[in-house]
Amino acid sequence: MKLNGVLAIRQSWCAPGEPVLVCVPGGRGAMRFDVGGLDWWGKPERGVVGKVVAGVASVPFALATADDWQDSATPPNVVVFGPRPDALAMRPWQSLDGSAQVWCVLTPRRFAWVAAVEESEGPEQEVSLLDQVRGFAKTAKDVLSGKGLYPAHRPVETVAIRSVGELPRAQIAGIAVAERKLPRKNLTYRDAHVLRVSFVDGSGVDLLAGPRPDQAHRLLAMANGQG
Repeated sequence: MKLNGVLAIRQSWCAPGEPVLVCVPGGRGAMRFDVGGLDWWGKPERGVVGKVVAGVASVPFALATADDWQDSATPPNVVVFGPRPDALAMRPWQSLDGSAQVWCVLTPRRFAWVAAVEESEGPEQEVSLLDQVRGFAKTAKDVLSGKGLYPAHRPVETVAIRSVGELPRAQIAGIAVAERKLPRKNLTYRDAHVLRVSFVDGSGVDLLAGPRPDQAHRLLAMANGQG
């Protein structure tokens, strides 16, 4: 099984000597929107579908995932904010579908949205019940004998990572802690403390740290290379 996340990002996406300061999953069910012309789920607000052409082009990723997560009590990991749907913070989502694994990544050089490269799968082979039982038995035997998925002294395979969109540090207006009131009443908490990454056009992303101020300050320390 190939690993994704920070290890994969470091191995196949970062430039030599470029550390990952902050990495937050922003894929299925983990992202919401506070953007003019869009609702919380990334859908065009009523009455603006015909007016906000850029907004209609920017929400396929959100539309593909919104209905599956509307009853979830888990707060999002990321809230994208901005004055309009064609803002800098919204541009990466124009080319994504709902199945993509996405991360928001901050490094000393840039803020980026990256995604796992989907690997083509061969034709699915039929597996008999006996073969399935044998496979389960082998897995259990390996676990009991101390053999894990990632044996010691062997390189760990990672998925390939591609850029969906990125902004150089010159287009980041500021990085600071902030507070955000989440709009839905059935979430596990509504008063969120966030790491706010603001861009030069007034848009940005809030990376939710949790319900306590110290959680956001911890993210800020990591963003400043003090992690």
